[in-house]
Amino acid sequence: MKIIRLQEVDSTSRHLIRLSGDRLEEGTVVVADRQTDGRGQGNNRWESEPGKNLTFSILLYPVFVKGVEQFGLSKAIALAVSDFTAQHAENVSVKWPNDVYLADKKLAGMLVENFMQGERITKTVAGIGVNINQERFSGEAPNPVSLCRATGRRFDTEDCLRQILQYIARRYEQLRTSPDELHSDYIRRLYRFNRWASYQADGLRFKARITGVNRYGMLEMITADNRTKTFGFKEVVFEQDDSMPENPCDSL
Repeated sequence: MKIIRLQEVDSTSRHLIRLSGDRLEEGTVVVADRQTDGRGQGNNRWESEPGKNLTFSILLYPVFVKGVEQFGLSKAIALAVSDFTAQHAENVSVKWPNDVYLADKKLAGMLVENFMQGERITKTVAGIGVNINQERFSGEAPNPVSLCRATGRRFDTEDCLRQILQYIARRYEQLRTSPDELHSDYIRRLYRFNRWASYQADGLRFKARITGVNRYGMLEMITADNRTKTFGFKEVVFEQDDSMPENPCDSL
């Protein structure tokens, strides 16, 4: 696995996409201490204090994945980051579609970009941000947390990167060989699965419980008045529940 380390870049994903025109080896990683224009889902930007967290992107060639099943890649990457997190903290889940949560706070986010040829995916660039040692967040994100704040101790970011890449390799192989098992693992770790909670859609607030995610990555729910609903990305809002205690971060 080739790791390209940069002190500063606009976006690790953009940089990797630019480089990938030269047919880099699968598994190539670009990691940066600082992104000047880190990308999140939609128009979101990822806040990260330089040198304290992980901001990186990985290149994959998942030619075995059909375009209609591309959400499998999001499941694999999100589960890999949650696998790593679960080794160090409790109450870990994946908030649909692919954020990693500790209790009701966001620890990691990702943007998975797929490139198609015909009905097959020829290239994937997964940009990943994981809050490791940051203690204070000043951006607009309503509920960020880091491993440091959640556990009260600091982490070696290089060791964290190594662990995450190992988990990505395992989940990527699971996607290749056992996609149904991967899906079951994703559902088991899904944030708020089968729990009643509050949501908003089309300007209306409602109570519902998540019942699953279909093969196209759409969220499936049943409402308090027994109606079945299916939502695509950005069509439903999860109402917040702040419950993570504040912990000081100790030294390494």
